[in-house]
Amino acid sequence: MGDSSFASGFKTGFGSAFLQFALERFATFGSFAWREIGVIWGVEDELRKLQRTYLKIQELVEHMEGSSSRFFNGSKAWQIWFEDMRKLAYDADALLDHVALHLSSYCAERSVNAHQENQVFSMVLSSFNELKLPNKICKMQEKLEELAKEMEGLVMIEKFKQEPYKTAPPRSTQFNNFYSTVLFADDKTVVGRERDREYIVECLSGKCERADFSVIPIVGMGGIGKTTFARLIYDDERVCHIFGRRIWVSISMDFDMVRIAKSIVESATLCACNLSDLISLQAMLRDILSRRKFLLVLDDYWSESHADWDVLCSLFRFGSKGSKIIVTTRSTKVSLIVSCSRAYKLDNLSDDDCWKLIEQRTLSIMQTNQNLEPISRQIAKKCKGLPLVAVTLGCLLRCKSTEEEWHSILESELWDMPQTENVFPVLMLSYVQLPAHLRKCFSYCSIFPQNHEFEVEEVVLLWMAEGFIQPVGARRLEDLGADYFNDLYSRSFFQQYKNTWNKKTIYKMHDLIHDMARVVSKDICFHTEYNSSNCYPLFGNACHLSLLHDNNQQIELKASLKNERLRTFLLMSNNVSNRGELHPELFQHLQFLRVLGLSNIGIAELPDSIGKLEYLRYLNLSGNPISHLPESMCRLAALQTLKLTNCPQLRDLPKDMKKLANLRHLNFDVKGQLQSMPLQFGRLTSLQTLSAYIVGRKEGNGIRELKNMNGLRGSLCIKNIEHVSDLKDAVEAKLGMKTCLDRLELQWRKLRSGLDPQLLERRRNEQAQVFANLQPHENVKELIIENYCGIIYPDWLSQPWRKFTSIRLQGLKYCDNLPSLGQLPFLKYFAISDLPCLKYVDHNFYGTCNAVTFPLLESFQLDDMSGLIHWRNVSNDAMPCLNTFTIQDCPNLISLPPKLLSLLPNSSIRDCGSLQAIP
Repeated sequence: MGDSSFASGFKTGFGSAFLQFALERFATFGSFAWREIGVIWGVEDELRKLQRTYLKIQELVEHMEGSSSRFFNGSKAWQIWFEDMRKLAYDADALLDHVALHLSSYCAERSVNAHQENQVFSMVLSSFNELKLPNKICKMQEKLEELAKEMEGLVMIEKFKQEPYKTAPPRSTQFNNFYSTVLFADDKTVVGRERDREYIVECLSGKCERADFSVIPIVGMGGIGKTTFARLIYDDERVCHIFGRRIWVSISMDFDMVRIAKSIVESATLCACNLSDLISLQAMLRDILSRRKFLLVLDDYWSESHADWDVLCSLFRFGSKGSKIIVTTRSTKVSLIVSCSRAYKLDNLSDDDCWKLIEQRTLSIMQTNQNLEPISRQIAKKCKGLPLVAVTLGCLLRCKSTEEEWHSILESELWDMPQTENVFPVLMLSYVQLPAHLRKCFSYCSIFPQNHEFEVEEVVLLWMAEGFIQPVGARRLEDLGADYFNDLYSRSFFQQYKNTWNKKTIYKMHDLIHDMARVVSKDICFHTEYNSSNCYPLFGNACHLSLLHDNNQQIELKASLKNERLRTFLLMSNNVSNRGELHPELFQHLQFLRVLGLSNIGIAELPDSIGKLEYLRYLNLSGNPISHLPESMCRLAALQTLKLTNCPQLRDLPKDMKKLANLRHLNFDVKGQLQSMPLQFGRLTSLQTLSAYIVGRKEGNGIRELKNMNGLRGSLCIKNIEHVSDLKDAVEAKLGMKTCLDRLELQWRKLRSGLDPQLLERRRNEQAQVFANLQPHENVKELIIENYCGIIYPDWLSQPWRKFTSIRLQGLKYCDNLPSLGQLPFLKYFAISDLPCLKYVDHNFYGTCNAVTFPLLESFQLDDMSGLIHWRNVSNDAMPCLNTFTIQDCPNLISLPPKLLSLLPNSSIRDCGSLQAIP
């Protein structure tokens, strides 16, 4: 990517965002932590001095970035300064991490071994002695003071350079910024918006009798054509006939109430306004709007303050009922503030519509050379649906007349064309408006390829691992990260889609937004294709590196991969047939890694050197033929996320896994070959995601290990419950305390055939009592019971205050009836399979209450019910919402209720040879 004038102006974007972020992290690095260090080493004064210097630099950076958009542009001195400061910030961040890890270990050991506090304290002293902390603090302070002095000098130079610009009037005082926007728009110049136009005109034609005015928000990313589209509506003849007064105001990022009020007055009267106080302007607007039905366009609205909107609304209450306000914005958050109605989202144009915009500007040239049209259609695809880009490229092509010149534009990166300088400032406005923590998160996403499908949970785990999400009170980091992502989505940095095969919500970046992320993260984030011949130390300045592998070449990662500042290393591949190899000493020179992704690369073994990655917080080994993990992994004290899904050969987890006290998310295959959990697994009380817990027979891996894991959320499968013989253990699991679980699967292993009848009876009774004591919290919505051999269902299964929405019973070999579920108010899905002793479905299933039974049930499935003969007693009040009924492999079933038969058009019946009375 070339170093265009625009790109060079924003090269410090990611650096300054990280710098501010690192400074804030240092400044707020728990006072308790610093007190502990000060007590240990007696360096309180030095630490305070270091903290003051950091805060001083932070304030200067914030002041400079907020004072002028010209401040850093084209300044090599600033770029060098930022590079040095960024390196130091990374070093300081690593030091903070190291200190935090040692302090957390110290606190943990002190709580466990309270009676040996002197011994623990000595251990920490020894640890900090090896770290040489006082010496490092002094050296860091010297470097910071040197950079701070350089910064002050650069600030003075920049202030001197900006003196000529002080006389220029600020944008907020320029006369009627209405005239600086799109003046006219008509059907000839606007393409692809016919349906959008008709919809908005229809909304404007509707009556609004209850309120003084109603608001129609129009939302879309920068460059999508919101202003032009709003102008098209504004000038529509039908709209002109509806409204006696039409007003247009450009709001922009500088939200100034007086300026806005003056602009409204000037737009309404087409005369200059000399008033400068809000009360006088409000009085004038009362006269202008009084008893008039008006249309007001507030173009380019940015403020996400409810107070700003409330004050602004006070200016419009004098008009007639039926008045309308159109607000164009990039932020869905803004749309929610200004209106209760759903925002109208302006979508991308098609490639053909983009080509029409290019054709409008190049028609005369293409008529003289017919070979140019195919090239222009390819260029239209570069626009990615943004009319601003199409218009810009059309104007650029109008100045070119040869096929070679048009081919050159086709093959060039948009960022590298100096003639497109009006495109990227428009997009960059959204980035500049972001706070530092969101700029950091957004820029980090540039390590993924274009068109990457983002899942919120996965992105948040990566941000957490990099330390981008800072704690706020008692809120979970995961929830804060989801807020970060939603904030970026609301500002149009991501677009939402539905995954067609698993119905999950995914997000993508528009290609130009992705390009912008690449520019602002240049030299720090790298994404490239894997090549075994590449020497990746070439990316020595990279802090975040991702390699894409999509061919059949064997993956080999050598120990020559060196980068002391590398924080992220992702090797991405969708080729499940890969074969890979990791050098035993691979991680020797990558000791500062926070994120390591090695999914689907075909490795059968992880080297012991993985234990050297003491800062590692995220490790993804999914999709590999790994059978075991090295014990050295248990030294990864900072590890938060461990992904092991689609590893079918994985047989065991490291024995000392209990030491991973910070582990929050552990994903593996529920139906894999993993046979047991490591001893004392219950010490991992930070766990929030646990795919399954496999109950063992030994002391230390029984079901009571779940006792203190009350942070578990999402889905949990408990396997091998037959190993629970002591009822107290089932109670000690405390499933009722797991308030955040919403899906629970209880699995027993099938009893072997030929058991002694007395032993079988004893097993049945044991399982029935254990089942009764595994009562989950009422928040559980999905419940699956598999291979339970008892004949009695627990009472809690039928409690009417339960929130079950889905229940599946499978492999219950000895149950001859169904639980009474008719009074569950939220149940929508019920499925049973392989209950060979069940012969009748009768009134017990529905319950004895006279009320409507199964009020929300929508889907009912029966499968492999070899003993089922009759389905009885379905009243007209039962299952009023049922719309799907599936039954298969029930060879002895004779009858079904008419209620179910009436659903045949939406249902399926197969392999039920004895069934009678089918229409």
